[in-house]
Amino acid sequence: MLALLLFTACVQDVAITKDTSLLDAQERLGLSDAQVDAVLAFVNDCATTQGLLDDDVGLDSDAARELVRARDGGDGDCGTADDARFATLDDVDAVPQVGDQALRQIVAWVEGGATGGDGTWEGVSFTEAEQAAVIDIANRASLAVLDGDVGLASDEAQSLVDERPFANMDAVADAPQIGASALRKLKDYVPRWGG
Repeated sequence: MLALLLFTACVQDVAITKDTSLLDAQERLGLSDAQVDAVLAFVNDCATTQGLLDDDVGLDSDAARELVRARDGGDGDCGTADDARFATLDDVDAVPQVGDQALRQIVAWVEGGATGGDGTWEGVSFTEAEQAAVIDIANRASLAVLDGDVGLASDEAQSLVDERPFANMDAVADAPQIGASALRKLKDYVPRWGG
């Protein structure tokens, strides 16, 4: 009985804390799937250069260099067979010099710089809110929703699924098979999109 009392007294003094170092980057930073998709699309895009990451996004120059080096592979050229695309946010987090601060800076830039206000693609004008919704639709809608509900042609819908993830409207508009008609249909679907 004395042993049980001692054990109980010891247990009551123990504070249990969550070790955040064991969480994956998405959970640790509290990011949505859409935010992660946007970050991955951005860092995997060959237009995301060391200069862009360093000068515009504001990453430390070492972090910017290491991200581009990791993505571009041994030949140092983006868009070649040896590229190592980042598949998860943890892949990005594992790059030397990249940590929570760099990931937060990328998220902030993608969210603030991805749309850049109202814009026009293929003659179709979008407000900033419409752009955000279309990017979300392009990244998350199923093939059946894109084909049936949005009304895209099957090759247009398949192209969006195949080219995911998209970081911005330029990437959506540049996807194969996507032209003014598809962009108009995506825009028209925005009020019905529930995410």
